[in-house]
Amino acid sequence: MKIQDLLLISDLDGTLIGENYQIPERNLKAIRRFQEKGGQFAIATGRSGDSGAQYYHQSQPNGLSVLLNGAVIYDFETDRVVKSVSMPPQASEYARILAEHFPEVGYEVFTERDLFVLRCNRYIQAHLEHEGLSCVETKAEDIPGSWCKVLFASEPEIKQKMHDFTDTFSHPGVRFVQTSSHFLEMLPDEVNKGTGLDEILNQTGISRSQVVAIGDYYNDVELLKAAGFAAVPSNAPQDIQDMADLVVGHCYEGAVADLIEYLEQTHQE
Repeated sequence: MKIQDLLLISDLDGTLIGENYQIPERNLKAIRRFQEKGGQFAIATGRSGDSGAQYYHQSQPNGLSVLLNGAVIYDFETDRVVKSVSMPPQASEYARILAEHFPEVGYEVFTERDLFVLRCNRYIQAHLEHEGLSCVETKAEDIPGSWCKVLFASEPEIKQKMHDFTDTFSHPGVRFVQTSSHFLEMLPDEVNKGTGLDEILNQTGISRSQVVAIGDYYNDVELLKAAGFAAVPSNAPQDIQDMADLVVGHCYEGAVADLIEYLEQTHQE
């Protein structure tokens, strides 16, 4: 198989993005080289179109990408939502229950294209600041459109208690997943980065054996399992590394570039 036959799909945070929320120049140069040889590069992230805009502009994905941890399939070349999956209307009630039980937790709501802050705390503030977005609170009833994702942010121990609390009440139609040391997310049931990749394969006719995926955290598990070849950066938890076909370097040092160099060595041009 040649480079031009491959779809390389990468997580952002902890994978493509390195130190100080910057993409290492090594990664950007390697992606350009990969695309010049005919490869397709795509993103699979929990971020929305707006919240990751600076990284999309830099990396210029030329393959369909997965946003909001699988809830949105997006074409950056045409600035088009190809498909989106929403949570049921009662998701707002589930969010209210969590917010009332954990008043110190901040949370954001994502629709197909937009982000809304329902409660700001220092973790939400930091999350928005490094993305160049303002922290303007709104009310749930004032959010237009269907909800695709809710992100809750807190200290790790509170986040874990919140995740445990979700087992104490029924929440049909949604699932909860920890996506970083500080973030817990509510997503449509049976939606993840792996189902997002499946949708891309359905849309494009690309075969699973052509897909190379790289990711570093638990919300990447389904993506790594759904790909034909799975790579993981060395900063990932050990159990995530154990899933990989290849472990590359730390995200700070250019993990995606390491993977592309490996592909260049192992695939004919």
